[in-house]
Amino acid sequence: MVLPGVDDPWGAARMFSLSSSPSEPGAIAVTCRISDTPFKQALARFRPGDTAEVYGPLGTFLLATDRPVVFLAGGIGVTPFRGMIRFATDTETRQSLTLLYSARTPEELVFRAELDQLAKVSSRFAPHYTITRPADSTIPWGGRVGRIDAAWVERLVDLRARPRVYVAGLPDMVSEMVTMLTERFGVPPDDIDYEVFRGF
Repeated sequence: MVLPGVDDPWGAARMFSLSSSPSEPGAIAVTCRISDTPFKQALARFRPGDTAEVYGPLGTFLLATDRPVVFLAGGIGVTPFRGMIRFATDTETRQSLTLLYSARTPEELVFRAELDQLAKVSSRFAPHYTITRPADSTIPWGGRVGRIDAAWVERLVDLRARPRVYVAGLPDMVSEMVTMLTERFGVPPDDIDYEVFRGF
């Protein structure tokens, strides 16, 4: 996406993952965290009728439909998974979908209400949440506390089924997850797709 006329040291263009699904015709959606960069501030001021230049879609971060799928999401990294999960449930694909989603606070679990609703209508989708900073929240949290780790993955995911594993989040989180999957669990690199969210 290009916002003409934006003076930003990172440039006037950003790459976004689509959070919408092909099963939702008529529009595309992106989801992002608004930072203090000029680009994100200009994006926050957008109103219906404003114009941006959009190129794409591009890339190969696409849902596999031939085997079980595991999503490991950190924060806003859940963005592309929302579209994939929506597509799978809307089209009633037959593979199981497991989401392990970590955020700092319950308020930052993007799409949580929608994901919980999708889990109610599809027995093949199971979302699981964990929070890293419950003390920073104004909402009581009775769920898991901590980052996504090997013990949690081992408890919730059957890696013997050779799922396609998708990882998305900040660079350190993605690197940590990929290392854990390959070195701790022996997941072949070809079974892992990942996307890094840099946040600027």
